[in-house]
Amino acid sequence: MTSTQTDLVARQLDAGIAAWATLAEQIAAPEMRSGVEAAGRVVVDALRAGGTLLVAGNGGSAAIASHVAAEFLGKCIQDRHPLPAISLAESHSSLTAIGNDYGFDQVFLRGVQAFGRPGDVLLAMSTSGTSPNVVAGLAEARRRGVATILMTGAKGAGQGDLADHLLVVPSNETPRIQEVHMLWAHAWCEAVDLAAQERP
Repeated sequence: MTSTQTDLVARQLDAGIAAWATLAEQIAAPEMRSGVEAAGRVVVDALRAGGTLLVAGNGGSAAIASHVAAEFLGKCIQDRHPLPAISLAESHSSLTAIGNDYGFDQVFLRGVQAFGRPGDVLLAMSTSGTSPNVVAGLAEARRRGVATILMTGAKGAGQGDLADHLLVVPSNETPRIQEVHMLWAHAWCEAVDLAAQERP
């Protein structure tokens, strides 16, 4: 690696750390925490009542969707019984078939139609808050009585009408937005793991 490349890596690392230092203060603010906690309680309560968590997102958010679903199905920090969680972005065959036959805008809508029931939760992630397939999935979830959570970034701050719970990362940087989304989802999953250890 050349010295120029090393300098670039160092600068980007410093920039990321600086951005996180700022974000840490912002996302710890009481108003933001209360929104994240309220959405998390929706997830925990739905799973405890036998509901299913559906997770959707594109690109990096699709990877996060798979990660989140896997941790509820498996575990995050403590052994417990598996919980029903489905990443709607998981199957390449389904995504490409639906995209080819009906249009990419319907890939999450049809997933919600197939799996969504009252008492379930759709956790949708879109850094812009405007991804057409995410918007369509949220609308379908609401029609079906599925609770909805939208995690987004600063550009999606005006999308509160799309979901029951709108969680906005105060950043326009996609990597930072997705990192905070993962933090929030991890907190919820860790809470579920710890709650499973409690004895009545």
